[in-house]
Amino acid sequence: MRALRLHATDGVASLRVDDIAAPVPRTGQVLVRVTCSPVNPSDVLYCEGRYGTPPPLPVVPGFEGCGVVVDTGGGVLARRLLGARVAGAVQGRQGFWAEYVVLNALETLRVPDAVDDHSAASALVNPLTALALARPVLRRQHRAMVQTAAASQVGRMLIRLSVRHGFPLINIVHRPALVEPLTREGATMVLDSSATDFREALHGATRKVGATWAVDAVGGEMTGWLATGMPRGSTIAVYGALAGTPAQVEPGDLIFRQQTVTGYWLSQEFGDRSPLGLARIAWHLRAASRLLATDLRSVAQADVPLDEAAARLPGLLRSTSAGKIYIAPGA
Repeated sequence: MRALRLHATDGVASLRVDDIAAPVPRTGQVLVRVTCSPVNPSDVLYCEGRYGTPPPLPVVPGFEGCGVVVDTGGGVLARRLLGARVAGAVQGRQGFWAEYVVLNALETLRVPDAVDDHSAASALVNPLTALALARPVLRRQHRAMVQTAAASQVGRMLIRLSVRHGFPLINIVHRPALVEPLTREGATMVLDSSATDFREALHGATRKVGATWAVDAVGGEMTGWLATGMPRGSTIAVYGALAGTPAQVEPGDLIFRQQTVTGYWLSQEFGDRSPLGLARIAWHLRAASRLLATDLRSVAQADVPLDEAAARLPGLLRSTSAGKIYIAPGA
């Protein structure tokens, strides 16, 4: 098969198309002909050697995607999936940026016909992250929340969830052109972090709605601005590093205002492979699949063939607010 492989951990420009042996499924596994796979921030960090432990090279990236099951290694569940359109994810194995990938049948998600290929390919990482980040307000542990990178795909999913469930959500974007599109999607509070009065506006908004839960995909100065701008005793979960610099928080906010800064990593939450853990994963997957065509849908910016990925991805990744970028092996 043809596969897009990473040959050095210095970014997506080090990707190269190679001819390699197609993977062979074992018992309980399925062979999937890949339709498309998103380029998530986690994939970019992986290509830079900054996502967990750097991988042995060369390696096929692509944590998630969708396709059609064309072969199995045997087993009742695997055989039932033959010919089905499925979504899945890999962790620590060869990924989706290739013509074929092997998945464990127990961890695949049969995709409803109403869900398009882009939302199917993005069925796991972003939807499950959005549901997890919204969980504290959905469970009434916090009255309202703040999110950064609100124009991202996860950000737009959180906006739709806030509209559906009626919880107050303060949305932060990094330029004024993004305010109006989010307002059209239902966001009632959108703050532009490039505005001169941003920090004052954040302070006023969080106190107005009682927002004590924040999710931060940016890091850098933004984490500290949240800690300073939110009410005493708030919690900030950092789940991304878009700023490319370490999160900066004033010690006084942690000591005297009892602000808490923590981290969120989806892989950690869904890393339990015990029978009970797998049952919990399956429950979350079913819950997410019901919303893939609505609240948890994904919007595409571009489909990039394997041959064009190394040349096109660096430019496309400079602005992802227009939609998700997908690797399309069959294009």
